[in-house]
Parts: sequence; C-alpha cells; structure tokens
Amino acid sequence: MQYESPLKAMRIEAGLSLREVARRADINPGRLSVIERGLVPSDKERDKIRQVLLIALTQQQAKSMEEGE
Repeated sequence: MQYESPLKAMRIEAGLSLREVARRADINPGRLSVIERGLVPSDKERDKIRQVLLIALTQQQAKSMEEGE
C-alpha cells in the first residue's frame, strides 16, 4: 500500500489534476509534484495551493448540495 500525501488526497477530493492545480496556483507542475511527495513549499506556494484547493472543494460541496436538493 502506498502512502498518499494529505495534499494529494485533497487535490483528488477536489477533482483536480496536478497540472490543473499547478496552473491555477501558478506553480510549475514538477514543483507541485515534489511538494506532494513531501518537499516543504514556500509560504507563498503554500498559500496559493491552499487557496486553489479551498475554492475547488467549496465549489464541489456546493454542487453536491444542489444535486441533493
């Protein structure tokens, strides 16, 4: 069984590819890949990634709620 990083798990839950998160956060996809594997991001990178994932997860939750009504 492979260990999945919390960041990768959140990205997958948000329904986004690594390349899409990298594009939205304006981070090189290779850099994001190594961050997902454990490299500590800079504060700026961390904030950008957090914002992208928060927005995506919020939108996904809203969509799920709409479909459940």
